[in-house]
Amino acid sequence: KNTPSVLMRPKAPKSGNRVFLEKIPFIWKRLNFSNKVTVRNLFRYKKRFYMTIIGILGCTALILTGFGIKDSVSKILPNQFENVFCYDFQITLKDSLSQEEKEQVINEINSDTRIEKSAKTYMTSGELINNNKSEDVQIIVPEDELSLEGIINIKDVKTHEKIGLKDNEICITDKVSQLLEVKVGDTITLKNADDIEIEVKISDIAENYVSHYIFMNKTTYEQLYQENYDSNVLLTKHVKLTEEETNQLATEIMNRKEVSAVSNISSLANSIQDMMNLLNYVVVILIVAAGLLAFVVLYNLANVNISERIRELATIKVLGFYDKEVYTYVTKETIILTIIGIILGLGAGYLLNYYILGTCEINMLRFTKTVDPISYVYAAGITIIFTIIVNIATYFSLKKIITIPFY
Repeated sequence: KNTPSVLMRPKAPKSGNRVFLEKIPFIWKRLNFSNKVTVRNLFRYKKRFYMTIIGILGCTALILTGFGIKDSVSKILPNQFENVFCYDFQITLKDSLSQEEKEQVINEINSDTRIEKSAKTYMTSGELINNNKSEDVQIIVPEDELSLEGIINIKDVKTHEKIGLKDNEICITDKVSQLLEVKVGDTITLKNADDIEIEVKISDIAENYVSHYIFMNKTTYEQLYQENYDSNVLLTKHVKLTEEETNQLATEIMNRKEVSAVSNISSLANSIQDMMNLLNYVVVILIVAAGLLAFVVLYNLANVNISERIRELATIKVLGFYDKEVYTYVTKETIILTIIGIILGLGAGYLLNYYILGTCEINMLRFTKTVDPISYVYAAGITIIFTIIVNIATYFSLKKIITIPFY
């Protein structure tokens, strides 16, 4: 329908529309010419606008997720072995000992000046059953509940206040309550090592991060199982010792004929820490991949932006814009979009971190879903660094635009 000469000419640009800021005179009148052009250009290229924001959002979210996983995992051991379990040794006595022999060896261990305090307990394995679900648990029954102070801190999972063990009721840890879908006041089936099943009421849900535990007082144990209480484990906390002195003390206790096993809580913590360190590789890969994503997205969009607007950029060069001014003219848009993407990405990263930790959490561990404030700074900083690198590359691309004057 058109003549060849018309078809050969570039298509005329669409008529411009007013952006929303133009409808706010209070803001629009205070912007200089350069900023007004930047605002118009941002909304002029809507596809690039959304692609840049989504790319930066995804990059920042993934980086923050990587740091968030590291923050959450790193808090498991301090929370478990400093806030919940504060003892140093778990000393298991032989079953063949009489009550008098157990008391004698316990008194001898407590008389050692290196032992600060101890708590006599009965510990055994068990199983909690609710409907068709079941989980293995460790049952802990202190001889004297007061003796647990400073040894095991039994705190409410929500209020973090100290929990008192009630008669004829048990306290279970939070992860097992989640897995079995039970809450305070529910009745649950407890099966001990002898396969004796008893229905018992849940009084409290305690904070815990590694494995599953049940706490009950001495009275509850004797009434549930109709047998006399007999401690078989001594939990001890020693004075401040070096690693060598700690190992020596453990060896001395283990060499006693009445002792069947000595568990050093620091050795257990170190073995768990070694497993946790493997996640650091995942975090590094996630952060590097996210950073490369930001670089690729920004670099490609910057090149597309320049190629699509090469006539416009050449024109403003002819009109007298220096290379630095052209660079500012273009990169100011990228900077604004990057800032918007980072802000949205930090929020998305928090939600993504929460989802991933909830998905990959194994039955025996409770992750602390948290992101340290410094991680937000790192995520934003890494994204900004990649943006700066792309802007530097953009500068040389803009410098190559050649204008041919007409005489």
